[in-house]
Amino acid sequence: MTTDDMGARIDAFLLQRFDPAWHDPTADQAAQCRARVEDAALELVRSISTREAHLRDLSPNIAETLALSNGETADWNLAMLRALRQIRTEAERLGNDLAADAGMHGANYPDLGAAWGITRQGARKRWPHAVSALNPDAYRGREPVTVNLFGGSARISFHPDDGGWWWIATAANGQTAEAPEGLTHDTSEEASAAAGAFLSANTATDGATA
Repeated sequence: MTTDDMGARIDAFLLQRFDPAWHDPTADQAAQCRARVEDAALELVRSISTREAHLRDLSPNIAETLALSNGETADWNLAMLRALRQIRTEAERLGNDLAADAGMHGANYPDLGAAWGITRQGARKRWPHAVSALNPDAYRGREPVTVNLFGGSARISFHPDDGGWWWIATAANGQTAEAPEGLTHDTSEEASAAAGAFLSANTATDGATA
């Protein structure tokens, strides 16, 4: 394989979008993740716990014996809570960076919401600038669609800033309509269905709805 062939295969792989992007963790994977988080909290709490600092001033044998009972004290558990709060803060910061990277490479707000376990609207509020309309990758695989139904037609297009699909239609009777401001659909099929409902209701050529 030539260098050019290898480069082309790498480019093709990077441009390929895998759907679904992930599979939910199994119970075992979730348990392993929780254990790693607990280990990270323990590592941090040993640096911030006042009790731990006092233990270091004692002889090694006494400190080792007393450390076994740390979990039975309020202050140690409070320090653990503080450590976990820091982990959550760092996870959210990392999540913000990854959401921006995902949006830069074509993810929309439904994608981000699904990954974070929130709604599309929640994702838009959480990361208002993550999905950029200036990013050409945001349109990859989301080309506009024209739907012809009931003697009329509708244009279905993807709006990266809103993270969803929008429609505008002209019915057989000359009536025109579009999706309400601020309303987008998660899929082109949903937007097409909404446009189709309008076209179906306006098939009469005398200006009256059918």
